[in-house]
Amino acid sequence: MEATPSQIESLKRQMREMSAADLSVLEGALQTLQQEESVRLVTVSGSKNDALWAEMTTLNWMKADGPLKENLASRVYVLLREAREPLDALLLDLKRDELPNLLSEFRRDIPPLIGPRVIAAGGTPADLVMMLAGIVQSTMRRYIREDLHEEFLRAVFERARDLDKIKQS
Repeated sequence: MEATPSQIESLKRQMREMSAADLSVLEGALQTLQQEESVRLVTVSGSKNDALWAEMTTLNWMKADGPLKENLASRVYVLLREAREPLDALLLDLKRDELPNLLSEFRRDIPPLIGPRVIAAGGTPADLVMMLAGIVQSTMRRYIREDLHEEFLRAVFERARDLDKIKQS
C-alpha cells in the first residue's frame, strides 16, 4: 500500500519526537531486510515505537505479532521487506528536514573562522577567494562523485550569483 502525503507527515511527526536510539532500531532493521524477508521487532506497549509501528501496520509495512512468552507486556511487530523502500525514503526525508538548520549553523559559525583570520594574517580579498575555493574543491573531491563535480561547481557559482543579486536588491 502506498502511503498518502498526510500519512507520511503523520509518521514524520511521530519520528521527530523519537530518540536517535529508537530510530536506529528501524535503520538497523532496514539493513537486515536486505538479506531477510522480514524482521521481528520488539517494544513495550505504549512506547513511541509501539505507536509508530502500529501506524505502520495500517500501511502494511509491518504486521503485529503475538507478545513474547517471557514478557506478556511486550509488543512484537514484523517489518516486511515491502516496507524497505518507502521506509528508507521516509528516514532519508526526515534527515533532510534538518538541512535548513544545518545551513543556518554553517552561515553563523563558518564565516568568522575564515574571513577575519585571513585578514588578520595580512590576506587580501584574493587570498580569501583562494581559501574559499580551496574549501569548495576539497569538499567536492571528498564528498561528491567525480561525475558530479561540474554540476557542483556550477551550482556553487549560481547560488553565489543569486545571493549577490539579492544583496543588490
